[in-house]
Amino acid sequence: MTSTDSSSSPTPASGGSEGSSSSSGSAPAPRRSRFGRFGAKKKLVEPEEPLDYKNIAYLSKFLSPNGRIQGRKRTGFSGQNQRKLATAIKRARIVGLLPFVGRM
Repeated sequence: MTSTDSSSSPTPASGGSEGSSSSSGSAPAPRRSRFGRFGAKKKLVEPEEPLDYKNIAYLSKFLSPNGRIQGRKRTGFSGQNQRKLATAIKRARIVGLLPFVGRM
């Protein structure tokens, strides 16, 4: 048992320090690139037309086939413009210009 302890302890000490430095040096790089948390930001999209409840053709582009409002990541709008979009769609639904469920 002492021979296995002596043979196993030098190998991880020398190999472990070299292996951990090379593996830790290469391991974080794919993680950062996979998630892209601090990388280049996506450019925000400005609305092409005014976000008005009467502009039914433009507002219907941002509805799913089931009638749900698409999220910010899909539309590319800023938070402020996404709220304006949601308000305009909800007003158009209440007035009766857009359906609550399904697409026109």
